[in-house]
Amino acid sequence: MKLHHTLLASALFVAVPQASAGDWQVSVGGFYSTSNTTMDVTSPLTDKSIELDFERDLELSERELLPYLNLSYAFNDKHTVYFDWKSLRRNATKEKVTKPFETDLGGDQKYQVQAGAKINSTLNIDIARIGYGYTFYEDNNWDLTATLGAHVMWLEIGFSGEIGACVDNNCSGPVTVAPNTSIYKDATAPLPDIGLVAEYKINEQWSLIGHGQYFYLKVDEISGSLIDFNGGAKYQFNDNFTASLSYSYYEVDVDVDGKLSDLNVNFNFHGPMFTLQYEF
Repeated sequence: MKLHHTLLASALFVAVPQASAGDWQVSVGGFYSTSNTTMDVTSPLTDKSIELDFERDLELSERELLPYLNLSYAFNDKHTVYFDWKSLRRNATKEKVTKPFETDLGGDQKYQVQAGAKINSTLNIDIARIGYGYTFYEDNNWDLTATLGAHVMWLEIGFSGEIGACVDNNCSGPVTVAPNTSIYKDATAPLPDIGLVAEYKINEQWSLIGHGQYFYLKVDEISGSLIDFNGGAKYQFNDNFTASLSYSYYEVDVDVDGKLSDLNVNFNFHGPMFTLQYEF
């Protein structure tokens, strides 16, 4: 099964801030996402793989305002640790499904959703990032920081409603539809990352900021890749308070090979985001 999630959103993972020794920094913000999500399922009409579009076929909302939080601590001018989090949670009801499909999302049982069925859909994604930054170069204009950390993704996918359970995973014969059937899959995927953060000071108030992160991992039943980069501008109101506007691109591809069912997830965010940052 393959889930492809495309979001038009501002997914700024705030660049590791440059701070003096013993400084805490808190950043809060939001991004307005436009989403396109697809998942590979099987057509009961052709018995071939097809794409199920969560927005077009299941009526999940395309646009959402999503929260963002970042917390960092600078031990000194060189060493910083950071944590951030963002979340996308959506539910929708399709009164009459127009594209029938079959899936083994629930585990060792295969299910069928027939044309005309009423289906409730859930897609929840939470992403947390924790890591360490080392500033290896700085002058009057430039600060360059190398990062090492991990993204952890929590994914929940579910369907409920008029769903039929296939007999012995064979959906070619008669399938008895139950009105309140639920199928559900969740997964947790840790993805290490390495990256580079850059800040260029234009003057006392304005700076250009950006970062890029990438990693590929294959361990036991989990494999995946991560791409995360952004660029934007930061305005310094005073010594403690700044605002940032950035354009970001974030993509994760995760494969989880379970004993009962497989899960392949691919999604990306891209777009603008606004954050406010306070240092104390």
